[in-house]
Amino acid sequence: MFMPFRVSLAVPALCLLILGSCKKDEVDPTKGFSTSIQSLIAQDDIETLRQRGMPIYEGTVPPNIEGIYMSAPHELVSPYGPDDTFRPGDEFTDLILRFSEQTSTDQRAKVELKTGNSTGAGQGGFIAGNGTQFTFFAEIDLKSGAATAKQIRIFSGEMTSDGIKNLYTTLYMKSKNDPSDELIPVGTSRIIKDGDGLASKRTSFRAGADAVEKPTDSAGR
Repeated sequence: MFMPFRVSLAVPALCLLILGSCKKDEVDPTKGFSTSIQSLIAQDDIETLRQRGMPIYEGTVPPNIEGIYMSAPHELVSPYGPDDTFRPGDEFTDLILRFSEQTSTDQRAKVELKTGNSTGAGQGGFIAGNGTQFTFFAEIDLKSGAATAKQIRIFSGEMTSDGIKNLYTTLYMKSKNDPSDELIPVGTSRIIKDGDGLASKRTSFRAGADAVEKPTDSAGR
C-alpha cells in the first residue's frame, strides 16, 4: 500500500527539519567561553585586550597545562597607560608559574606564581582553549613587599613538550592595600610576554636570582 504523495514528501521534509534543528543546537567545542569565565571577565574587555596584543583562545577542550614554567625574559608588550614609566620591550623579574589540580569536568585549575619579592596564589581558575592552545583566567591574591592586592591574571600560550610556547600574561589590578604606592593603579592592566618565545619547563618552584636586579611586573615604578 502506497502513502499519498503529499504525505510521502512530508515525512522526509520533517526528518530534514529535525536534523537541521539538532545541528543548530550543537555546541562547537572550539568556540566561546564557559559561563565561569564569562562571569570573571566581560567579552568587551576580552576584545580590548586582544586589540592591545593579548592572544586569548576560545573553546571548551583545552590541553593539560599542569606543571612548573618560567617566563624569562619577562618582557612588557603593552603598558597600563600613558603614565606607565615602563615601555614595550622593558624586562621585569622572571616569572615562575605552577599550574596544578586541573579537572576535565569543569575545566578548573590552581595557579601559583613567584616573581622577585612578589608571590601570588589563586583559589582556582578556569581554562579555555582547544588543541594545544589555551587561555587561563584566575583571580590572584598577591603579596609584594608590604603591599597586598587582588589581581585578575590571564595566561595564554601553546603547550609543547618543552614548555609553553608564546606565553603571554595579562595582569589587571582589581584592588590593593599599598601604603607606599609601589604597584600599578587599581583599574589598570599590563600585558607581558616571554621574550624568547618559550616559557621552559622546570622541576622546582623555587625562584632563582636574576643576573640583573629588575622590577616585578606589578611594579608601578
